[in-house]
Amino acid sequence: MDFQDYQRAFTARIRDPQARPRPPGASARRMKVYEGLLYNNLEGFLLGCFPVSRKILGARRWKRLVRAFFRDHACHTPYFRQIPEEFLKYIQDEWAAPEDFPAFLPELVHYEWVELSLDVADSDRNLPGHDPDGDLWLGVPLVNPVLRVLAYRWPVHRLSPRFKPASPPETPTFIVAWRDASLSVRFQQLNPAAARFLDLLVSRSGCTGQAAASELAQALGHPEASLAGHARELLHAWRAEGILLGTATPGAAL
Repeated sequence: MDFQDYQRAFTARIRDPQARPRPPGASARRMKVYEGLLYNNLEGFLLGCFPVSRKILGARRWKRLVRAFFRDHACHTPYFRQIPEEFLKYIQDEWAAPEDFPAFLPELVHYEWVELSLDVADSDRNLPGHDPDGDLWLGVPLVNPVLRVLAYRWPVHRLSPRFKPASPPETPTFIVAWRDASLSVRFQQLNPAAARFLDLLVSRSGCTGQAAASELAQALGHPEASLAGHARELLHAWRAEGILLGTATPGAAL
């Protein structure tokens, strides 16, 4: 057998030992060592990132899922810490969910992956000039760059082996996830209006707190004055929690 053909047969067997034959000359005992070693290493990286998914699925369905990922997905990175992201891509783009798997699994996998993505992010390495004590209402709030505003159909933060709803609720779940000054990744549920307000601060470059509140009031069909007090409270609470870092210095590149 040509060397490259042998390599392909060898790796195909490791990925799918139930369906692929051993390459010629490879002993069953030695192949079993490789099969177990690579699968267990892969599963170990996934278990560290997706503990809730594993508990909800149980051992048998979880192993079926990991085995399908190992067998079918072509990873595009050699870095171990990016394996969970490859798993997420597989779930979202390639996986055909069997009937015995919960419909909420893709969103739950994403929710669990977010913690890892924020934990290793370096987007706060070069912060623009800012005033930690600046006026969040009249100034431009600087949003923590290690942050995500999330929206899900399912209540992902509540899912567990004891809470596995068969259908999503009428109201989506909004969550902000961020890494605070102590380098801890935190999650907080938001109501729809607060999520929209924070999303405006994230997406509107140079937008003051007052301007974001005004745009939110127009979108909701409420008088601006009726939201101003609550918007101010949110701004100050978010700064205390590290969601906002202060106000951008005039002229700073955001």
